[in-house]
Amino acid sequence: MKNKHLLIMSFTILLTLCSGCVAERHISPTLSDSERVGLELKLPILIAVFDGRATKEPSDAASQLQADLKRIYGSSIEWYDYFKMIKPGRVAVRIRIVTLGSSFGNRLISTTAFSNAISSAQVSATGSWGSVVGSFSGQQSVLAGSISGEGWWNGAAWVDIELQDYRGDKPIKFTIPLAAEHREYNMWGYASGDKAALIAWQQVAVQITGVMDSIICTMRDQQN
Repeated sequence: MKNKHLLIMSFTILLTLCSGCVAERHISPTLSDSERVGLELKLPILIAVFDGRATKEPSDAASQLQADLKRIYGSSIEWYDYFKMIKPGRVAVRIRIVTLGSSFGNRLISTTAFSNAISSAQVSATGSWGSVVGSFSGQQSVLAGSISGEGWWNGAAWVDIELQDYRGDKPIKFTIPLAAEHREYNMWGYASGDKAALIAWQQVAVQITGVMDSIICTMRDQQN
């Protein structure tokens, strides 16, 4: 009985400490998918990754995501500078990390901002690209409305995938926002924060490779 009371007291102290400060947790954006086979392109997609977060933790987040994409897609992608202009006749994908991690008591994603980003993508994606946006618009795991953050770790991941198609007379540009949130009650302190961040990221990671697969499949069909 004494040990039980000590355990309860320890949890109470831990909860109090976390409640009295602004705590954030950060994770590495890894992709676990295997190498893609049969998605080769005659002219590879230009691709760039940029970490757009104010606090870049971990500092190698962009390079980690880039390494995994290279492993998965191989010769189907070609790296270029994120801020470089795209030449006519090419298709480019710019991936921007917007949010990645968890916060204790604070929500990291604005539902209004995300809803507006989705609407903009649906309007801007024309032709065969419209189906790519449509297939992922309804797969987001952003919690609806206003939620209470007290006592909870709010995990969030948001990645923008911007596509620029300069093959036609009129360039096509649109950005697909991929986001997910996950909440964990503060049962285990920072471990709960890490779990909230990881689960949110895993949901977005699946969407990233899904969008990339769709983009490459669309281009492969168009080149035949």
